[in-house]
Amino acid sequence: MKILALSTYPVARPRHGGQKRVHALKALYQRLGADLHVAAVHDPSYAKEDVGPHDIVLGHGSATWADTPFMGDLQSGEFAANSPAAYRHFESLVRTLQPDAFTLEQPFMWPLIRRLKENGVAADVPVIYSSHNWEAPLKEAILIRAGVSRPKAKAIAAAIVALEQDAVDGADLVLTVSDSDLAIYRALAPGKLIAVAPNGVDLPSDAPGRSAILDPYEGRKFLFYVGSSYPPNIEGFVKLVCEDGFFFTPPLKSFAVCGGVCDQIFQSDAYQRFVHANSERVQFFPNTTDEDLDVLKAATHGVVLPIQFGGGSNLKTAEALVSEKWVVATPTAMRGFERFIGAAGVLIAETPDQFRAAMIQALRNPPLQLSGQDRAARRAVTWERAFREGGAEEVLRTFLASRTAGAAIGAL
Repeated sequence: MKILALSTYPVARPRHGGQKRVHALKALYQRLGADLHVAAVHDPSYAKEDVGPHDIVLGHGSATWADTPFMGDLQSGEFAANSPAAYRHFESLVRTLQPDAFTLEQPFMWPLIRRLKENGVAADVPVIYSSHNWEAPLKEAILIRAGVSRPKAKAIAAAIVALEQDAVDGADLVLTVSDSDLAIYRALAPGKLIAVAPNGVDLPSDAPGRSAILDPYEGRKFLFYVGSSYPPNIEGFVKLVCEDGFFFTPPLKSFAVCGGVCDQIFQSDAYQRFVHANSERVQFFPNTTDEDLDVLKAATHGVVLPIQFGGGSNLKTAEALVSEKWVVATPTAMRGFERFIGAAGVLIAETPDQFRAAMIQALRNPPLQLSGQDRAARRAVTWERAFREGGAEEVLRTFLASRTAGAAIGAL
């Protein structure tokens, strides 16, 4: 069985959360006997090694959104459906691949599927809508924080609501990431087949080894944060960690900040206010290898999750939990992992003062020692167990089997 996944980012080298989720779903489909092919319209920032054979770069944007930031996802779907060259690319791919099903990763590529169906290219191909979160409120919040006027942000959010409603109506199965999102989709489409496929993580290496990346810390305790240049990742760290400086630690390297968040955190007014003192305490790693990230995660004393807004659930939370380190998190960061609120080694904080106090508490505590039961609970947030125990694996198995049987009967 062949499945074609349509996305707004490539997954050949999964680094950020959306890519990792698609990669994990690909492994799930393989376990169920299906072969998942991914085709994306992506922005030009991805390197050659990030891009797969079916992916194309976003070639133009809508004039309606020309002066609006963070609109690449909506533009990608419009481009795929309306650009003659892009549409020909996907139509040819569908005719060649002859997929038995589509998966729609987030709603933005729905205009392409709709056109393929209307043109008779894939009229009878079922659609699995793989939601990563309920998109409209998150997009509205990001746009307003970026300086877009509230009326324009609300209009864009309304367009996304309409797009997502259309995608849900047209889907044969909806996968969502949390119980709270499940309630939203059930209200949107009563009677629709919907399953929860929670976010998870791959287990870390038991022995990542030693690396020169640890040299700034010289065996001292440090806290770890990693994130892409996604606005919620940056804003939460700036407001909850950077405000008033890092003076709650001695003037020694006490933080490792990694990934796409680095430049914007460093350039923020809050960080620059005490830039020299902060830089004595913070080491930025904007371009680390996966191997060095594993080394940092293994050596850190604790992980901070200063997420204040967003949707769905955060893969960084699963990664923090399986690290078996101290975790300092906001309630928002625990969406989908609420069962760990109050668990051993998990400190919940909401305001800047509370978050600072929790970081100080974590640094003053000895390295976390978990009981066997607590350790097992944390290690249960792997992708495989999340999909199986959340019920998504069985729902998908039944759904794919019914489609395979239907296709066999139709061929008689």
